[in-house]
Amino acid sequence: MGDVRCAWCGGSLPGVARPGRRYCGPAHRQAAWRARQRWQSGAQARAAMAAAGADLLLQVQLAAERAGQDDPAGCCSAAVARVPELSEQLVLLAVAADRRAGASWAQIGAHLGLSAEAARGRFARRARPTPWVREGGERGAPA
Repeated sequence: MGDVRCAWCGGSLPGVARPGRRYCGPAHRQAAWRARQRWQSGAQARAAMAAAGADLLLQVQLAAERAGQDDPAGCCSAAVARVPELSEQLVLLAVAADRRAGASWAQIGAHLGLSAEAARGRFARRARPTPWVREGGERGAPA
């Protein structure tokens, strides 16, 4: 049957592995279960992040379309004006999704070029943003 490995740590399973055994012990089985639970609990945050990303992409496409037209002065700047706000909201939603998935502040800070303390100070209070709401009151993700 070959060398059977633990699905969590990759180590060899002890003794004779019975069919269907995936983990080398109860601690690794529990760790895998907790990781799956964290991933599932972040589904709402990932859905909100996807909706915010779609809105940001739509706004950027609108700005690009207006740049190619002969519109009156100021139309391009009006189309681009919401991009920083949408970008910040997307970062907040991404941080919330990462935290719900179990990422530490050190991991989040490293990806953003910040220390763990700076990331926590900047995002800790804002890591639970309100559900993404588009203009007109339409929700981008379930509440």
